[in-house]
Amino acid sequence: MNRAQVWTHAARPKTLVAGISPALIGATLAISHGVFDGTIFLFTLLTGMCIQIGTNLTNDYFDFIKGADTSERKGFMRVTQAGLVEPAAMKRAIVATFAMAALCGCYLIWHGGAMIGVMLAIYILLSVLYTAGPFPLAYLGLGDVLVLFLYGPAAVLITFYLQTGSVSREAFIAGISPGALSMAILAVNNVRDIDEDRKAGKKTLPVRFGRTFGKCQFLFAILLSLFPILFFYKDHPFSILAFLILIPALPLMRFMVSNQDSRLLNQLFGKTGQLLWLYTLLFCIGWML
Repeated sequence: MNRAQVWTHAARPKTLVAGISPALIGATLAISHGVFDGTIFLFTLLTGMCIQIGTNLTNDYFDFIKGADTSERKGFMRVTQAGLVEPAAMKRAIVATFAMAALCGCYLIWHGGAMIGVMLAIYILLSVLYTAGPFPLAYLGLGDVLVLFLYGPAAVLITFYLQTGSVSREAFIAGISPGALSMAILAVNNVRDIDEDRKAGKKTLPVRFGRTFGKCQFLFAILLSLFPILFFYKDHPFSILAFLILIPALPLMRFMVSNQDSRLLNQLFGKTGQLLWLYTLLFCIGWML
């Protein structure tokens, strides 16, 4: 694996949909209001992707430092734990990535005002504190709530506000769906890693309440992602197209319930990310029809 491949792997490109999806949904809502600025959208995407990558690099580094990532890991390889990147180099990459997020965010602050700057600072701070510091949020079982909100309603509202200069209830409700599916991705990760997390003192929700709870959380998150459509189908009847994700989702839900081999959950991780892509596509098309 060459250096470019190592850093690409560290960035975890399969997870970037969690930052891209709410931006696409927020922009689609703005377009339906007759407003769209391509430059603002581009910088929104770049800022969100940099924050997501910075979060992934931070997790790679601090999960290794705190002993959550070991040779017993069942999940995808982490480059710091594997010795492919020195800890000092990973720290520099974390700083550089969040600096890039702040730099891209400056354009959004210039356009959207001080509140966007506050939100950007909160996103970066929570991304670091997710696994860093004396009380890392992921180790306290708070990661799921953060993912649901920050990669759901908050992200869609910010995108919508940057485009229109206003906030709306429909943007908040629409954001529940990408947040829920991002939480489903995290639930797969936490169920898979429950044994290693327990040893490392990482008190994710499955560690606190058991493997069955984690599986139920996955099922709940997918069903929750469809709940907002009930608010929209009268004014946007074709948004019901999003229910088509149940076709690929039902086998995934059955797999999660019946699975007894944690290593096989790596397949489910990737397919749940694809489910978020599919939901985003169907929702955006349905909204515009």
